[in-house]
Amino acid sequence: MSLSPVVDTGAAAAPAALSWRQALPMQILAWLPLSLFFPVGVMYGGVLLFFLSLLASGGYAQKWQNVRASPLLRPVLALSAVSVAIAVMQDRPAEIAHEFWPGFWHYQTYLFLLPFLAVGAGAWQRKAMHVFFGGAILAASLFVANFFQLLPDTTLFRSYVIYQGNKSILLGILLAVAAGWMLHEWRLRRDHRVWRVLVLLYVVAALVLLAKTRTASLIFVLLCGLMAMRQFRWSWRSLWLPLLLLAALAGGWKYALGLPAPATCEVSRVQAGPWDIFKLRTLCSIHQLRDFSAGRKISDDGMRLEIYKVTTQIIAEKPWVGHGIASWMPLYRVKAKGLVSEEMTTPHNDYLLYLTELGTFGLLALLAIWGTQFWTAHRMAGSGDAAVAEKAMLLSMLTLAMMVGGMFNAILRDGVFGMAFMILLTIPLAGIKKKN
Repeated sequence: MSLSPVVDTGAAAAPAALSWRQALPMQILAWLPLSLFFPVGVMYGGVLLFFLSLLASGGYAQKWQNVRASPLLRPVLALSAVSVAIAVMQDRPAEIAHEFWPGFWHYQTYLFLLPFLAVGAGAWQRKAMHVFFGGAILAASLFVANFFQLLPDTTLFRSYVIYQGNKSILLGILLAVAAGWMLHEWRLRRDHRVWRVLVLLYVVAALVLLAKTRTASLIFVLLCGLMAMRQFRWSWRSLWLPLLLLAALAGGWKYALGLPAPATCEVSRVQAGPWDIFKLRTLCSIHQLRDFSAGRKISDDGMRLEIYKVTTQIIAEKPWVGHGIASWMPLYRVKAKGLVSEEMTTPHNDYLLYLTELGTFGLLALLAIWGTQFWTAHRMAGSGDAAVAEKAMLLSMLTLAMMVGGMFNAILRDGVFGMAFMILLTIPLAGIKKKN
């Protein structure tokens, strides 16, 4: 079945040459990926500059048409509508009074994607990808510099020097996504292939050995698998890849369980090289999962399993419409009283958070967005336009990274993650039109 074109080149709607004021939003958007590798205030400062430039650039009718034509518009508005409906219906006890509005706005994260998409397609998209690659190389170099104790512990570099929760996890995920995109570029381009491989290996080494996040390493492996399956064009041969991966994981799992449990899983107390730290964290994860399944006590390192178990009990009480926005934390602290994880502020899982607060309808609305992203990538790959088809894998990788990241972290609950992904999603999605 033939597909209609899915991208608007803007040749008929935009002038041949843009004024500096009209081009400024594109230029700022092209450089925004670099801000993701620094403190969150730098990213939000860049976003503010973008919005100011967007307002000053004019051409609002065309910008609205760009947003209106996006395949993401309806599912994004649907998620916001579900959150508004839940907010109107729910009671607001005193314990959530200060958390309600921050919690409500977290569910509107995808709305920030729409103004980014208003700028339309252009050469800025490729520049933004190269800027993102440059940011990943810079981040890898900062991790290396910190390993050799050459990086000062200042506000600008603190996330590289010490582990800072979500920001440190984001840095790892950004390296994983950048490495996946670099691998895709290496497959497409025939120039400088040796240099491309060396840069890719440099970023991957920093990701695995220095970034201190297991989630990001897992995401990178899955992104490689996704690209390999796409290389086989989703034929029966591609089924061997996940089967081989599962066999390797099963063998590694059995081998790890046969090893003695580590004396401690608190990495900060261990003096060892990067590779030994990576092996320690992997071994701890496997043993913690086994201990939890057997009903034995787990350490702080394995508390996510405890959080997931208690959260599923909360979900079972109101599975369809949920308990309401910002309800997870007070409900969890009552259920988890006396447990290691009692003071947690999120369930470290977007699926469980949406089920708890927005119910089944909220989770389905989120999955509809991610499903639309995958479907749009599928259409882009078969559009017949080489420039559009190349961006399809970028969108697929981002979507997979969000879906996997959401299993272990608050990808959309936390603005540190959410805004970063909205900026990156703009690179492949700008200019893409829904099918009429």
